[in-house]
Amino acid sequence: MSDVLALYRIQQLELEIIAQTKRIKAIDLLLKDNAGLHEAEAAFESAKVAFDEAIKRANEMNLEIATLIDKKQNSETRLYSGEVTNPKEMQDLQMEIESLTRRNEVLDDELLRIISDRDACQATLNECETALNEIGEERKEENKNLLNEKKSLNSTVKTQLAQRKTAVKELPVELFKTYNVLRTKKSNRAVSVLKDDACTICGIEQNSTVITAINRSSGLVNCQSCGRILIKL
Repeated sequence: MSDVLALYRIQQLELEIIAQTKRIKAIDLLLKDNAGLHEAEAAFESAKVAFDEAIKRANEMNLEIATLIDKKQNSETRLYSGEVTNPKEMQDLQMEIESLTRRNEVLDDELLRIISDRDACQATLNECETALNEIGEERKEENKNLLNEKKSLNSTVKTQLAQRKTAVKELPVELFKTYNVLRTKKSNRAVSVLKDDACTICGIEQNSTVITAINRSSGLVNCQSCGRILIKL
């Protein structure tokens, strides 16, 4: 294998390593991104607070109605027991019973509304809980797949780094220094393939001198336009 071809193979390894390292970083960000799960958790907590409040209101209303019924029954017992004989007091008891009856009807209607709200809150809570569980399971599966992908990528990168290290050792030191200097200036693409007499990166067709030099020599030949090292595969 010529030194230029070895450089090209090293470049291909480096580009793959860079791409896979970027993907590993992207995976790390995805693993940390729990926005969807946090939103589902917030919705569930909000629904739970609303449901608990609806239960509290229903219990308070039931207690108020029960207290009113007891008061009404006590008034009716006094009215019909015969212990109250004063007409004015009997009239007051009758009016109180009627007032309590009207109030009871109002509270019964209010209780029905509160129970309806409570049932709606229960339904919302159930939906939020289902959504939270589904998102949690989806997130768990996604994380599992991402972690498996990351493990595979790390293993591949480790192998490729070892291959690059071995390949670099086999190159002349000065040649690799030249390659590295050019690589930093050319976005990690110091070597370009010559195809149809043109540089495949900048697209400029090469003159006959460059083409002849590539065909005859194993040394470095640079693109007359972008300056990259040219290789003919």
